[in-house]
Amino acid sequence: MPTFIADPPQTIYLALVAAVMASGLVWLNRRERRTLHVFLGVLAVTALVVLLDRLFESPREEAVRRVHAMMAAADRRDPEAFASQLAESVKYRGEQAEVTFNRDQLRRHSFWSLLHQFNVHVAAWDFSRDDVRWPDSNSVQIGFLAKGELRGEGGKQFPFYFRATFTRQSDGELKLTRLESFDPMSREKRLSIPGLSPP
Repeated sequence: MPTFIADPPQTIYLALVAAVMASGLVWLNRRERRTLHVFLGVLAVTALVVLLDRLFESPREEAVRRVHAMMAAADRRDPEAFASQLAESVKYRGEQAEVTFNRDQLRRHSFWSLLHQFNVHVAAWDFSRDDVRWPDSNSVQIGFLAKGELRGEGGKQFPFYFRATFTRQSDGELKLTRLESFDPMSREKRLSIPGLSPP
């Protein structure tokens, strides 16, 4: 399914809502069969767009869903569920040189002990369409804000801006293959995730 149909931009919805309202007002004003047919036609097109958007998941939507699943797994301290969203190897770049982890290294990383020790709550939001990139026909890169927040300890927060690349695997699913972390204010200055040391 083409991305434009499976994941229509917000402007399409705005245009369709405006068309439904305009054609509906014209029909209410004139009460003619022709204006009714126009109104019903616009309403049917709008319903079809909404239905296709709900039935088919675009690569961007799949990547966002997988990030939410990873955040939920990290919040529950569930490395198995987290690792299920990863490719066999994942490249990470913070302030230091890029490093490569395999899935098992990330599943068993000491980072999980830190999350548990400090009772960290993690969350992600602001998955802007403006931050979506298409590195190649099998990959999608999304940008989003996320944080780690210490429960207790005055609720100290560690905010980040992330760029995550998901690549289509042999089983047809998108999995995380690259992650970059930045300062959330500049989004250009690199910032490393605390405790995520190289393998």
